[in-house]
Amino acid sequence: MNDAIFEREGDAFIPTENALSPWGSQYLHGGSAAALLAYGIEQAKADPSLMVTRMTIDLFRAVPRAPLRIETTPVRTGRRIQSLITSLIADGSEVARATTLLLLPAEVAIGDTEGIAHAMPERPENLPAGSLLPDDMRMSMRVGLHMIVEARRVIEYTGGRGGRSIAWLRFPIPVIDGVETTPLMRVAATADFANGISHIRPSDSLGFINADISLHLHREARGEWIGLDVTSGAQPYGIGMVRGTMFDTEGPIGIVTEALLANRRPI
Repeated sequence: MNDAIFEREGDAFIPTENALSPWGSQYLHGGSAAALLAYGIEQAKADPSLMVTRMTIDLFRAVPRAPLRIETTPVRTGRRIQSLITSLIADGSEVARATTLLLLPAEVAIGDTEGIAHAMPERPENLPAGSLLPDDMRMSMRVGLHMIVEARRVIEYTGGRGGRSIAWLRFPIPVIDGVETTPLMRVAATADFANGISHIRPSDSLGFINADISLHLHREARGEWIGLDVTSGAQPYGIGMVRGTMFDTEGPIGIVTEALLANRRPI
């Protein structure tokens, strides 16, 4: 098995089997696409000090297991604000897009603010090592990002009923071979698992995919472990959502939301 999610060949990024999705052997996991978009965003920063504070990723279609290119268009570039549109291109077609707002941090004296407070769960080092999926599900799953991610659950999987779930996640391999994984790449990959850790699965053949990932971040993540405290729910007409808080071992870093769509799994 490769020891990265993507390998680079010129201006193309080649997905390895670690990038794959549980929905099909020729499709990428949303977390893999999100991490690659995050890389492209950081390469296009007008100023290294700018911080991504909002990133909305639209997953237009299943990202194929094919060479991918990144294209970025600046929408606005100012002294303290930058806005970007970053696309993943496969076989000449746009398959995913990130719309991003970057702001320039500055030291200000404001005291404590309770609006971003969050009760911290038990730290990952105090929890038993585990995987994202229960053993009975892992036996039937394909290789992919969902199989390599390390998970330490604070609230256990609810057996497909949705609701609240809390887990710490860590990726033991780099996103791109030979490239240091940045905090934003790590957070973007983890954010897609908001649906995964609280997945609504009414039957073996029916689950819910997220059609987007929306992040609002108020500080850069620190450390390898990223936590999710999320709640999922859906309506009987096959539309749902996930919403929650993301954090590192020092506290909250932002919020994540996702729109859910019922999807039949190939047997």
